[in-house]
Amino acid sequence: MRLALAGLALLVSTGAQAIVGGSGVAPNSADSPWAGVGSLSINGGTYSGALVSDRYVLTAAHVVNGRAPGSIQFSLNVDGSAMQTFTAEAVFVYSGYTGTTAGADGVWHDDLALVRLAAPVQGGIPSYALSGAPLGMGETITMVGYGAGGNGTDGATVPATPNVKRVGQNVVDQLLADDDVTNGASEVFMFDFDGPTGNGVWGAGSLGANLEAGFAGGDSGAPVFVQRDGTWLLAGIGAFNGSTGGSNVAFGAAGGGTVIAPYQDWIQLQISAVPEGDTWALLLAGLACAGFATSGRRRISV
Repeated sequence: MRLALAGLALLVSTGAQAIVGGSGVAPNSADSPWAGVGSLSINGGTYSGALVSDRYVLTAAHVVNGRAPGSIQFSLNVDGSAMQTFTAEAVFVYSGYTGTTAGADGVWHDDLALVRLAAPVQGGIPSYALSGAPLGMGETITMVGYGAGGNGTDGATVPATPNVKRVGQNVVDQLLADDDVTNGASEVFMFDFDGPTGNGVWGAGSLGANLEAGFAGGDSGAPVFVQRDGTWLLAGIGAFNGSTGGSNVAFGAAGGGTVIAPYQDWIQLQISAVPEGDTWALLLAGLACAGFATSGRRRISV
């Protein structure tokens, strides 16, 4: 089914009550499993991302593509309202990303990027391991982001803010393969936002008022987790939502994003690469040592 898609948004509770002040608001404690999920603030806009090392944040390409690194701030709100804020120093957009023009399947692909922070995050804040296994049809996913709050009946009623992190769940209803047909790997996941009567696009039934959620504005780049063997693994990144009519953040809407597994090697390659500044520092240090050794040999030869 081809959907009329809108740019990614925030998590919205499916219940009759708004997420704000309810079970949809994630705790800001350092021991929360979501403590490594932060907000990205860019030119007044709020987006989402997750630490995959102490210095790299994984997010959606459309959030940071074309942005100057210095305009990007990554904030972690832990220990109540206290926030740690870090400035970006580099942005890496996946090379296959071609923008948010929908392909033949009605969605965009390869919407993935890494942000390198100017300083490492400290203080025991977790970073997340990547899921090497692909998402499966019917698998339950947990979404964490800084998008607007609201309810499935009224849609978004509370604006996105970098001070409030929300959490919700859904079930994978659709998987779409590589758009350039280089392999058969599923690289896009999709779900519908089922109401109490299961009135989503695919009508699989709701997880319940305090669990099922959908994307709305501000959840661009939101991490999508699966729990395997008792460990939370980063399995996807939120990218878009849409509907076949009506509000794209209320019951009946659909959402989705990028499956991590096909991009795992690219992510690890960026993280393991030595930053250019560090390369020069290592080179200069090596030359200094070489110079010292050379001068020492001169003294000995004299």
